[in-house]
Amino acid sequence: MKLRKLALVTAMCMSILFLSGCWNSRELNRLAIVTAMSIDKAANSDKYELSFQVVMPGELSSSTKGRGNAPFSIYSVQSDTLFEGIRKASKQVPRQLFFSHIQVVVLGERLASAGMEEIFDFFERSHEVRLTSMLLIARGSSPSKLISAIVPLQPLQSEALQGASEFSAKIWSGSPVVGLDDAIRKLINPGSEPSVSGLRILGNDQNISKKPIIEQTRPPYHLEISGIAVFRGGHLAGWLDNGQARGYMFIMNKMKSTIMNLDCQDKRNGLALEVIKSKTKTDVSMNGGRAMVNIVVTAEGNVAEVKCAIPLDKLDVLTKLEQEWGAEAKANMLAAVQDAQKLQSDVFCFGEVLQRKHPKQWKQVEGRWNDVFAEAEVSIDFRGQILRSGMRGKSLMQVDG
Repeated sequence: MKLRKLALVTAMCMSILFLSGCWNSRELNRLAIVTAMSIDKAANSDKYELSFQVVMPGELSSSTKGRGNAPFSIYSVQSDTLFEGIRKASKQVPRQLFFSHIQVVVLGERLASAGMEEIFDFFERSHEVRLTSMLLIARGSSPSKLISAIVPLQPLQSEALQGASEFSAKIWSGSPVVGLDDAIRKLINPGSEPSVSGLRILGNDQNISKKPIIEQTRPPYHLEISGIAVFRGGHLAGWLDNGQARGYMFIMNKMKSTIMNLDCQDKRNGLALEVIKSKTKTDVSMNGGRAMVNIVVTAEGNVAEVKCAIPLDKLDVLTKLEQEWGAEAKANMLAAVQDAQKLQSDVFCFGEVLQRKHPKQWKQVEGRWNDVFAEAEVSIDFRGQILRSGMRGKSLMQVDG
């Protein structure tokens, strides 16, 4: 009995030797939490320009009033590799950079045009950066300036960008919310190309990083989610804007809600139609060596505003509006497809559809899909139904007979 107890105690003591403990633990007060990151190519070299948005915890705490400083600081470096830049930033930052809370990654147009493969390799190898972080492309400005902007409503600009992108996709549907993982997946799949929302500054951005800006009722600038960047082979090839961007959202089954203006009698854009629901089904097949794309969109909408004396209580009037709505939506979608075909960039993932539904046909065109996509025949069937005309049936502009 004593020998058994002795053996048990010995085994327990020996097992302690194999416990690893917290060998890689890091104290919170020694970390610099990064919430946004920008990457671009230097103007006249192959070096990377990196900037990190680091939270200032004392300015965000609800238990203290703070000192009136900006809620974050920006640190910038140049380096030959991304990992070198992160380590090199330690010369400026008094704490270790911590990337697990990154919400937004903004890429510059120079980098996007040169190619994204190199930076995606880093993000996939890193065990800290979340691949669900939102990806944006800077338009017309350096990405470092964009993540330096101080904006109202949200103390952290990264949260403001994430919120603006998500709400824009939800109620305007002019651009998608794209994460690093989604862009990487499309980049490595031969049947698709990445597409990423753009970000730009509108207004006077001279004092973009000064806190007094948010104390004004009319800030001299604001950040805007703008357009969809189209890539080919990992390189920025062009942009989809306005109607083409909305057409892209319809085709990709990402249309949540938007407003489409239609002509109303003799008034140009005199009727506002709210799209409240949309569902898209896509089929792709090969016929005689040519790709045949069939898109069916089923949508529902409400009349939100009327600027003419149109009798919305008549069925034939609503039927005509539905036809005009369908024609406008189809024009947007066809314009988006035609622009992408000119760029030979299948951002609609038609190749993935063909690969999934007709794998044998896909094998025949896999090596030359960009050329096949550029010559694809696309047919669109839009089935829109207007459900309601709002709280008022008769327009105030209708004259009683």
